[in-house]
Amino acid sequence: MVENTKFITHMDILRMPSPEEEIIGKIGKWIASAKPDKDKIATIIFKKNTPTEILKLYEKNYDLIPFPAHKEYKIEK
Repeated sequence: MVENTKFITHMDILRMPSPEEEIIGKIGKWIASAKPDKDKIATIIFKKNTPTEILKLYEKNYDLIPFPAHKEYKIEK
């Protein structure tokens, strides 16, 4: 008979998000889409009524975006 033992995997170990991950999480909730251009650099489109503080947070932390993106953004109509 085989015992049902549990092995620890990387998913079992929890950690607190880094400050950078928290910032990206705040910004990410307001991103409607990220449309790439011919050079595969995305234009970020924020949801309608995105708070000004989120847009400022994006501008201030643009370098944290985990994919190539233009610094400029658009607001969804």
